[in-house]
Amino acid sequence: MAQSIRFPIRGIHGRHRHNFNWPVIRSRQAVVNITAAEIKPGGSSEVLGPNGTTVQNYMYNLGDANVWVSNVSPHFNDHFNGEPGGVEFIVNVDFPSPLDVAVTITVEDQTPVEVQN
Repeated sequence: MAQSIRFPIRGIHGRHRHNFNWPVIRSRQAVVNITAAEIKPGGSSEVLGPNGTTVQNYMYNLGDANVWVSNVSPHFNDHFNGEPGGVEFIVNVDFPSPLDVAVTITVEDQTPVEVQN
């Protein structure tokens, strides 16, 4: 079963490189999907996850900015050095002033069934 994690990134515009380490990513070949969108404060809602209920205190906002993720690159460090796998990615915010965005990272439970070269 796929697993997702969501978090806000506050006050960004332009092109920003991010790294997120997460032990769920167990391979450089992991299938990782990442979305991003503008958010506004408020609209507290409960999110029920495997570790219980948490509160998301922001709402998505379909504003005038173009927000997207590019260059998604999973990485994996062997557990001998104690570092988990993770993913690097670029968040792009095409807007003249800084915005808050939420990023959702979803990791599929299987690697691709076929790879063509």
